Amino acid sequence: MKRRTAVLWALAAGAIILGTGAQTWIESAGLSGLATTSVTTTGNQAAAVVPAMGLVGMAGGIALSMARRIGRWISAVLMVLAGLMAGFSAVHAALEPATAAQAQVSEASGTTADAGSYVVTVWPWLTLVGGVLLLLCGLAVLLLGRDWATSRRHESPVATGVPATAAGATATATGAGTATGAGTGSASEDGDGSDLDEIDAWDELSRGQDPT
Repeated sequence: MKRRTAVLWALAAGAIILGTGAQTWIESAGLSGLATTSVTTTGNQAAAVVPAMGLVGMAGGIALSMARRIGRWISAVLMVLAGLMAGFSAVHAALEPATAAQAQVSEASGTTADAGSYVVTVWPWLTLVGGVLLLLCGLAVLLLGRDWATSRRHESPVATGVPATAAGATATATGAGTATGAGTGSASEDGDGSDLDEIDAWDELSRGQDPT
């Protein structure tokens, strides 16, 4: 699994948890003294931990894009725990709507009596899906993320030796060229000197003298 896949996976799971938590989870009707009135309870009201777990998931995804090995493991463990807590809270609210919506029902009716009926929407189950996705993402990072390349942004690159080698080779080649040039010059000086004679002849002509 690539790092980019894990990052997008975690961000998507966190966004699902945040988005579904803001929706209506429970509709309560038949309140004491208010038979015709219904009260709605959002996921954030029914399970206050849900939005926090969504933020943990998204923060974990962002951390995965930059963290090294230890930071990656910590982020993965936090995502696993966040997924478990978000999923458990969603299931608990769906199975115990009277408990989850008690604060809103009591505020509307002015009593501690339960509502006559409760209707659970699909949103807590979608929150459960987001929690499971976040949990699986954390497990995948723990199992498959060990082979991710470690960032070297703040380290000296391994390839720094290559320019040095190339520079050494260039210096060697330059030295060899210099030595070759020196040898050639010496050979010219030790030879018949025809090239130097021609240059001297041109110098004498430039001075207005006849070299012949």
